[in-house]
Amino acid sequence: YLVCMEKLNKYVPGAFGTNLDVWSSLVSLMAYPHPWIMQVSSRIVSGHLSAIDYKELARNGSDSLLAKVPGSLYDIARNSCRQLDVEDRLHVDATCTIAIKNITTAFKIMKLRPDLCYEPEATNENENEELNPKGKSKDPCLWLMARLSNIAKPRGKLRRESVFKCFAALCTSCSPADLVRYLQLMIDPIDRDVRDKAGKARRGDFEDNDPRDALPKEVLQILEDTCGTDNYVKAYAKVSKNARQKKDKRKQDIASEAIHDPVASAQRKVSRGKHEQERKKRRMDENRSSRGGGRFKKNRDY
Repeated sequence: YLVCMEKLNKYVPGAFGTNLDVWSSLVSLMAYPHPWIMQVSSRIVSGHLSAIDYKELARNGSDSLLAKVPGSLYDIARNSCRQLDVEDRLHVDATCTIAIKNITTAFKIMKLRPDLCYEPEATNENENEELNPKGKSKDPCLWLMARLSNIAKPRGKLRRESVFKCFAALCTSCSPADLVRYLQLMIDPIDRDVRDKAGKARRGDFEDNDPRDALPKEVLQILEDTCGTDNYVKAYAKVSKNARQKKDKRKQDIASEAIHDPVASAQRKVSRGKHEQERKKRRMDENRSSRGGGRFKKNRDY
């Protein structure tokens, strides 16, 4: 059914332009827990978004389904973010690529028509319609950038890589003036990833043979080139200051715990020691395997 709809929409553009239920179903299927269904529905939605005339949309005279179904733009951005927010074992490159494209287009439309993210709702007092935001923020772009930033904070190489690619796509397709306000939200998870890799390198856990490890620094350079060095330096300084404050607070909390709850502090140290032993053992096994050792014992003649 989805394949038929995709081909029909490709050869007969606007075939379901008047069927709002079909559009709502396609947007909902973007979050369906099946990679193939998720991918096909996202492709159909992406085809419609790429055909939107921005000038006509700005004049509020567009025949786009986004204007006919208020709130669907928010649902598209939310479901696209859900496609990026998956564990590495569930990561699908094709799905993430379409999600990045949809998020980039949704961001530009949000800047142009933020009202499309809200659905009208009739009040109980009168029949007049008022805007009922589906998102928590009055600025939908701020909500979207904060969502992407939070997705990239937990550890997960492929998940972080997808979000960083999304930041790079936004820089290449959007106006720099539209991105300066959200510079800290983009720098924060990238700086966190750089610091995590630096910590692994100091512990000897980091392997520098993967070319994709250079992606965070490349995206930082793209952010600086797009938003300007002055804006970039100011935002990076604030991110570094916040990171130091959080680190100092964690140290204070640990020191306070050692005084007020020595049992929990001792358990923390024991758990940390076990984790360190497992890390060293895992590292030794990896080094032994890379040298081809541990399989055969050497024959010695005495």
